[in-house]
Amino acid sequence: MLTLILYYLVIPFLLSGAVLKLIKKYGKVAPDPALASLYSKEPLAKKWFRAARRDSHGTSLLGDSETHGEAVDRIYAARGRAQVLGEKAAFVVLNDKAEILEEVNS
Repeated sequence: MLTLILYYLVIPFLLSGAVLKLIKKYGKVAPDPALASLYSKEPLAKKWFRAARRDSHGTSLLGDSETHGEAVDRIYAARGRAQVLGEKAAFVVLNDKAEILEEVNS
């Protein structure tokens, strides 16, 4: 019975924990330089979200929001305006570490 518990519960949890540590150590992705420049100009408060637009003209800030939902609403509103005008752009929601949480294209 003890062998079965070790074989089916303990060993898989230990192996998955080791895999997660390796992923965290070697799987870091550097933020896009264009998006990182938005943070160098204006730092973002912790637990806030930033909406940005990326197109052929560069990256522009759409605004900062306290909740993720508000930032998503901003990018979808900007996407709607871009589709009406026939422009091609990508709209992203970023967290306070400049990581992309959501992205939509027009």
